[in-house]
Amino acid sequence: MRQLLILIGMFSVFWSCVQKKTDKMQSDSGRKTDLKMEMESSENVDLKTISSKKDTIRNYWELMLDTISSKKEFKIFDIKYSLELKTFSLNDSSIVRNLMLDGEHNYLDHSHKIVTDLTLLSKGMMLDRKQIDRTDFKESLNAEFYADCNLLFTEIDSIGGPTVYLTSDMNIPDSGNQWRVWYSIKMTDNRIGPLQFEKSEYVGM
Repeated sequence: MRQLLILIGMFSVFWSCVQKKTDKMQSDSGRKTDLKMEMESSENVDLKTISSKKDTIRNYWELMLDTISSKKEFKIFDIKYSLELKTFSLNDSSIVRNLMLDGEHNYLDHSHKIVTDLTLLSKGMMLDRKQIDRTDFKESLNAEFYADCNLLFTEIDSIGGPTVYLTSDMNIPDSGNQWRVWYSIKMTDNRIGPLQFEKSEYVGM
């Protein structure tokens, strides 16, 4: 009788251990299933996010290799001076427009910044140099036009004493949208002074 009770006790302990191990395996399996479902759900969200991103098409305008140069001589108190202008393109693709037309693609149009170097000379010696670009005309142009425009060219209109009168044309590439800005620069102490703006006007192409 005693042996039977011992066998019953051992069987009870063994069955209790087996039951606990089974419960633990089922619990672990459930956690793994939940984790797998969470990962699959996350992957689906990522794929949806990626697929919803718009493709970007980029157009780069050809670099302007030519340099447009001009020079005019003038006198200040019988001293001969000359002002030389050189307009050229930088290889920087810094002017960017988003032309997104169809809603399916981002269409970015890149053009290279164009600048004009103004060099003041006397007796063959360089006295001063100033470089201008589209940013110098920001306050003189419509904000919407300025956001997409580029400097096209700069010309000397006339010179009166120490004051040089110039015009610069600004345009949006591949469009008929073009504006002209009239301004002047005063030469003081053999230096090129700041730009003094007079007016801007739409001139088309």
